[in-house]
Amino acid sequence: MRTSIVPRLAALVAALALARWLGGGYVVNLLVVTALFALPALGLSLLMGYTGQLSLGHAAFVGLGAYASAIAATRFGLDPWLTVVAATVLSAAIAWAIGWLVFRLKGHHLAMATLAFGIIVHIALVEWRSVTGGQDGLSGVAALAIGSRELTTDGAFYPVAWTACLVALALASNLVQSPAGLAMRVVAESEAVAGSIGIASDRLKRRIMALSGAYAGLGGALYAHWLGYISPGPFDVGFSIRLLLMVALGGFAGIWSVLFGVFFVVMTSEVLKPFGRYDVVLYGLLLVVVMIWCPRGLLVGIADGFRRLAPQRRLAS
Repeated sequence: MRTSIVPRLAALVAALALARWLGGGYVVNLLVVTALFALPALGLSLLMGYTGQLSLGHAAFVGLGAYASAIAATRFGLDPWLTVVAATVLSAAIAWAIGWLVFRLKGHHLAMATLAFGIIVHIALVEWRSVTGGQDGLSGVAALAIGSRELTTDGAFYPVAWTACLVALALASNLVQSPAGLAMRVVAESEAVAGSIGIASDRLKRRIMALSGAYAGLGGALYAHWLGYISPGPFDVGFSIRLLLMVALGGFAGIWSVLFGVFFVVMTSEVLKPFGRYDVVLYGLLLVVVMIWCPRGLLVGIADGFRRLAPQRRLAS
């Protein structure tokens, strides 16, 4: 049943305003990261949770958006707002083209194809030194500005990041409740059934792939202009695994609960910093645990566990 998103958005905006008012610089920084990571996670939820298409290389679209916007701003001197839009469109176009290729495959073949794409993009970002700067990355990426005020601080960038995230969230929520959202669920269940009722599965999957790529590219572009510096490291396969974990923790088919998954992973990343690059191993183990015991998301899994334990407690008493 179609539900209004206005009350949810209002409650979220109120919570974000309260966090901005009461929280210190560290809290604001974490919430900016949450907003930027939520964008590709929302796109991945649309692709995997609602359309049933597995992607293990989604970090590539985030990296493409970040580098496209950064290069256009630093090398060609274009306005950063314009480069963000251009990077978003470019990521969507590349995602559509990749979808045209990989959606000929099914199951683990599709997973391997998307993983290979992610690896290829990451290697290109590392090795194409004349364009990307290689492992040294690109510095001096121009900050976004409103009038004469540059958004160089976390507090100044906070409303921009969350405005983009909330708009993306509202669009995704409306999409999954629309007839197109119903078609996406049918495709996820059975493409044969979808074809029998007139749904063009391949075209729908490519469109959702393009939308997912646009979300990821927008997140990457905003990330580049917020940080002022980018390198290939954040856009490796490990980040794709973290994105997958974010979606799994919230429940694959749960647009609003994706925010919980993103915030959980962002907070966990702070705890796991002493482990360095080995954190991806822990994320992989957590992903396996969640997908086996909490397939509808961590919160739903915990609630189901309490419901199962309640009768046993009553019998024991």
